[in-house]
Amino acid sequence: MTVRSSRSISVRLLTAARLKPVNFASLGLTGITAAGLVYYYQYLKEQKLKDATKTLSAGKAAIGGPFNLADGDGNAFTEEDLLGDFALLYFGFTFCPDICPDELEKMAKAVNSLEQAGKSIQPVFISIDPERDSPKQVKQYVKEFHPKMLGLTGTIQQVKDAAKAYRVYFTKTDDSKDYLVDHSIIMYLIDPKGSFVSFYGKNYTADQLATAIGSQIENWKA
Repeated sequence: MTVRSSRSISVRLLTAARLKPVNFASLGLTGITAAGLVYYYQYLKEQKLKDATKTLSAGKAAIGGPFNLADGDGNAFTEEDLLGDFALLYFGFTFCPDICPDELEKMAKAVNSLEQAGKSIQPVFISIDPERDSPKQVKQYVKEFHPKMLGLTGTIQQVKDAAKAYRVYFTKTDDSKDYLVDHSIIMYLIDPKGSFVSFYGKNYTADQLATAIGSQIENWKA
C-alpha cells in the first residue's frame, strides 16, 4: 500500500462522511475506519510477500523453469538463450520510482566486482509491467545501469507465466494511468545449465551479493 493509495482511501471515506450531518462522533469513526482499512491492505500485501519468500525457501525444485519472453529488439527469448553462463535475474518495472533502480544499481556493481575477479555472469531484468514496458523501452532502461544487462518483457500472459515459474509476487496498486506495481524484491542466480542456484533479498549489499554469488560460482560443478 503506497502513501498515495492510503490517502485515496481516506479521501473517499471523508467524502462519503460529508454527505451526512457532520459531528465529532462521525468524524472519529471515519478516522478509525480509514486507519483500519489502510492497516488491513498493508497487512495483506506483507502476507503475500512473506508467502512468496516462504515458497522460495521450500526448495530449488519449485523455482525456475521454461519461459517465453521478448528481448529489447522484440525477438523471442527463452531460458535456453541464457545457457552456458551464470545469470542473475531481477523482476521489476521501468516506472518504478526507487526500489528497482536501487536494486539494479546493486546488481550492476556486483556484476562488475565479479567480472573483475574473473567470474562471468549475465545480468537480466524482466519487466512485470508489459502494459507499459515495451521491448524498446526496457532495452533503453537497462542500459542506464549496465551495458551487459539484458531487458526482457512479453505479453501479459507470458510475463505472468515467467513470474509464476520464479514464484514472483506482483500486483498493481490501483487502476489509474500512473499506477505503481507492488512486487517481491529478489534476485535469482541461475547456473550455466539453466537450473536455479540461490536467491538474494533486498538486505544484501552489492559487496555481499558479489561475495555470495562468487562463492556459488566457485563451488558449482557442471
